[in-house]
Amino acid sequence: MPQFNLSHGYAVAFLMEVFCTFMPYPPMRMKGILIVCIVSLMISQSLLAQTTPFTIEVQAGKYARYQTPVQVNLPKPLPAGNLYSIKNTKTGKAATGQMLDSVTLVFILPDSMEPGTRNTYTASRLALNKAPKDAVTIVQQKSGIQVNVKNKPLFFYHTEEALPAGDSAYYRRSGFIHPLYSPGGQILTDGFPVGHTHQHGIMNAWTKTTFRKEFVDFWNQQSKKGTVEHIEVTKLKEGPVVTELRVKLRHRSLLHGEVLREMWVIRVYPFQDYYLFDLISEERNVTTDTLILEKYHYGGLALRGSSHWNDQDKKNYQNPWNILTSEGIRDSLANHTHARWVDASGLINGQAAGVTVFDHPVNFRYPQPIRVHPTMPYWVYSPVVDGAFTINPGTWYRSQYRYYVHQQMPDTSTLTRFEKDWVVPPDVTIKGL
Repeated sequence: MPQFNLSHGYAVAFLMEVFCTFMPYPPMRMKGILIVCIVSLMISQSLLAQTTPFTIEVQAGKYARYQTPVQVNLPKPLPAGNLYSIKNTKTGKAATGQMLDSVTLVFILPDSMEPGTRNTYTASRLALNKAPKDAVTIVQQKSGIQVNVKNKPLFFYHTEEALPAGDSAYYRRSGFIHPLYSPGGQILTDGFPVGHTHQHGIMNAWTKTTFRKEFVDFWNQQSKKGTVEHIEVTKLKEGPVVTELRVKLRHRSLLHGEVLREMWVIRVYPFQDYYLFDLISEERNVTTDTLILEKYHYGGLALRGSSHWNDQDKKNYQNPWNILTSEGIRDSLANHTHARWVDASGLINGQAAGVTVFDHPVNFRYPQPIRVHPTMPYWVYSPVVDGAFTINPGTWYRSQYRYYVHQQMPDTSTLTRFEKDWVVPPDVTIKGL
């Protein structure tokens, strides 16, 4: 609660003056006037609380911090559209804070922090005319959503079904990301690739499942058992710190209809030398029957690599990709191992580029097992490798991952820093709110 201050005193004095001024009026009219004044005071107190600066203490913990996205869970709600100036009380360095919702503030550390250090910041309301321009922008197109960083393409999300000319109709697919670009403009993913037409950039699908005592495959569309489809866009919000997309998908059995309703929340940060975004998935069983995800060697959140890394694509192939995991395991040897992060990199038109995907401790069976194909450029975070599990009626399967898109071959010290920011973020304390 805000402390009583001079502004509140003036408001009370004003109420007393109003009360005395209208004393001659009938009691009912006096009552109405007083109610209006009290409501006005409550509104003024609320507005004051929204604009009064508060303090954010950030502790680095065991790890160095640099350009770290910091999420602050507030003890009380503030207007969701607010922006704040987050200013270091010692160095004067400042960052913009953005409200994701009424109780979640996000900013990027303006200072480097050594392990064990603590910084104190004041957060004060930022006028809209002083807000920085949004680095990450969204362009809605007929077939999907284009996300750009400083007018350079980051990725395209498909809302309409795509199907290359000459392919069978059962390969129609929406609800996936392709292309994914590097900061230098190389395309890191492939859609409808030669040899595996049913794979699509960044996609999420289960392979061997049992539903109502029947086999359903949502991954291999050629099996004519199931597929995954985009349903609707529920939110597109640009911001100076985070640009957010929310989309709904469905995992559909061709015999029984929709089985899982999925929500993707994609949060993109404004970095330009590299790209950084989070993908949060929530899959809910919308039926009255259990979906059994059988033990299998793949299925889950996948990344299909560039056509330039696919030796079956005689037109586009240039050289193989390289896989490196957090455990130091490379290429196909990483198949069915567990990894906190996986990097896929290689040369495209003579220039190195790649993408690292970080697992998160909240995910089921963390660190999750992975599927790495022995010859083709795709890999999958696949918890079903370790055994079967179920998604029961009305329940959710939740997962979240962070994507780091870079313009060089992987550097393990950099990847470790990004991993710690994601899985062991700085400790944050709020005061004065």
